[in-house]
Amino acid sequence: MNGYNGKIVIINLSDKSYDIQDLDPQIAREYLGGTGLSAKITYDLLSEEDFTTLKTDPYAEINPLIFATGPVTGTIRPSSGRYSVTGISPLTGIWGEGTSGGYFCLSLRNSGYDAVVFTGKSSEPVYVYINDGTIEFKNADNLWGKDCYESQDFIKKEITQANLRIACIGQGGENLVKYGAIINDEGRAVGRCGMGALMGSKNLKALAIHGAKKIDIFDKEIGKELRKQEELAKQGNQMGNVALELFKLYGTNFYLDLGMVNGDTPGYYFTESEFLAEKLTSKTLKEEYPMFSYGCAGCTVKCGKATVIEVDGEDIEVDGPEYESVAALGTLCGLFDSKQVILANHLCNKFGIDTISCGVSIAFLIYLVQNNLGIEKIKSYTNSFQIEDIKWGNGEMILALIEKIVNREGIGSVLSEGVKIMAEKFEVDPELAAHVKGLEIPMHEPRAFAGQALSYMTGCVGADHNKCDWYGAELGNVSYPSIKVKASKGRNTIKGSERGIANLQDLRAIDDSAVNCNMNGPPLENVIGYINAATGFNYDKKSLMEVGERINNLKRLISCNLGITRNDDKLPNHILKTLPSGRVMGVKLDLEENLKKYYTRRGWDWETGRPSEEKLKQLGIIS
Repeated sequence: MNGYNGKIVIINLSDKSYDIQDLDPQIAREYLGGTGLSAKITYDLLSEEDFTTLKTDPYAEINPLIFATGPVTGTIRPSSGRYSVTGISPLTGIWGEGTSGGYFCLSLRNSGYDAVVFTGKSSEPVYVYINDGTIEFKNADNLWGKDCYESQDFIKKEITQANLRIACIGQGGENLVKYGAIINDEGRAVGRCGMGALMGSKNLKALAIHGAKKIDIFDKEIGKELRKQEELAKQGNQMGNVALELFKLYGTNFYLDLGMVNGDTPGYYFTESEFLAEKLTSKTLKEEYPMFSYGCAGCTVKCGKATVIEVDGEDIEVDGPEYESVAALGTLCGLFDSKQVILANHLCNKFGIDTISCGVSIAFLIYLVQNNLGIEKIKSYTNSFQIEDIKWGNGEMILALIEKIVNREGIGSVLSEGVKIMAEKFEVDPELAAHVKGLEIPMHEPRAFAGQALSYMTGCVGADHNKCDWYGAELGNVSYPSIKVKASKGRNTIKGSERGIANLQDLRAIDDSAVNCNMNGPPLENVIGYINAATGFNYDKKSLMEVGERINNLKRLISCNLGITRNDDKLPNHILKTLPSGRVMGVKLDLEENLKKYYTRRGWDWETGRPSEEKLKQLGIIS
């Protein structure tokens, strides 16, 4: 099998056993790898009874936690340094997934396995060490309670192996914060959907890998030629590469003020779209603090940034901050003190929690207090907090709340559950909770681009901008005209764009299964070419896009088996309110007709929300 190890290992943490299985070549062709392969493994592992159990307990030992790479990971394709982690999400109760960059992906890729599947639960804290295919279980009693940076350092000292790479959890995952993250390569994060909490529920502190197995690919020369063509095209189109140059210079946070101008960056818990963005842009941060650039494996963009700040008289280097983190912990919370925003981001990385869900949860609390909603219930949890301190822009309060969340102390224990549960426990209108299917809405305002809103409503995990970056299509940065991915007639008039939105979701499913970063965005024919160069599968546009469609339909089927229906494909009323100023002033979303057309395009049943039997048979998901 070109492009693959050809092996999957299923590790049972309960009895410290493992089973090595061959990867079926047909499954590889139909699901690629990464999240697609992981969805197939999950669906095949879980029985009807298991789905029933997981509906009420996503921490059940049967929930498979899967680390995977794909045939493109670590190849010559630009920005191919990425891996995926999947499972049934503790936060949402449905299909959950996330990806991360860095260099851990190369060790996983070269470990001898295309997917490492964890089932069961260890009776004591452990970490798993894979050394060129050999699997060892290591006691992690001395690691439990350490943060993500300490844990990585500890394991590297314990295992004196060159080129050792580690993915681990911090106190967030250990304490089952529902949006606990998995951290690798210092501060790179699998942030969304609470995969770190699932890892913590299994008493699995870390996965450490030394991998040196080289994987044969089908044709190295094809990939080299494609990359050469792309480099030549860039040289002849400098204006077309402005966005990539900005990523290199400033990182993802270069978008903050541009996002505000487009009404795309939310403020004050999605109630304002105009604020002092210049206080938090990368340009400002770069002028105020030493900032360094780095890239993930195979990266040609190098959007990663590290920032040096002074804490208690000592200079420390912290990862980021990225755009999503700055907006979630900054503008959404009304916080414009750059040092406090950077430090809040650092605490999330240090303790291993998702910056997006954390920021949205804190902003929700502030919004409720400032609007005198649920006050008595909130007061019953505050303990060491004064209710009057819970206000926009109080950086010290936000930093203290992060520590409370991580340790599940006082009001932090409620915020650690995410906004959906917060609304329940504070006894406020559930329509005020900014989530879709339990996953907090990220930092791309749904009212700015109706296509982005529709993608949140229908996405495989809920509201996740990485599963369909339609805002990029509207801004002209993402364009695949041959599959209808292009700017709409109007960014709030998306009639006719439903097919393109579904297609971009499918293309991103391919990216997450290949597995590669989508930052670079090569032409579609090159996306196909790189995968064919690795595998020799000889996909064309139609057959590869069918792979993406198959993957998304299987993920949808898994979530439907866990209770998702059409009624869950919605935005909360809080996001449907019109704003009084800014680029999205007066925008009122009404996407019912667009949703119907999307369903027709997908072949989903309008009454139940499930993929139709005809569609599932057409894609070969069922026989």
